Amino acid sequence: MAKNAGKKYIGVHFECCGVYTRIYYDSKQNAYVGNCPLCRRPVRVLVDPSTGIEARFFKAKKN
Repeated sequence: MAKNAGKKYIGVHFECCGVYTRIYYDSKQNAYVGNCPLCRRPVRVLVDPSTGIEARFFKAKKN
């Protein structure tokens, strides 16, 4: 069984490297956190734990 099976996630397209991946919910930070799989650029999507988040796909723009 995969280590992230059953965990909440969102899809992120990283424009920096043109790749798509999932980032997973970290309840301690009340956010979805992850990194670009190629350049390791971090991304963090803050979430209100009482209301959650409706969107499932996001785009991490280049700086």
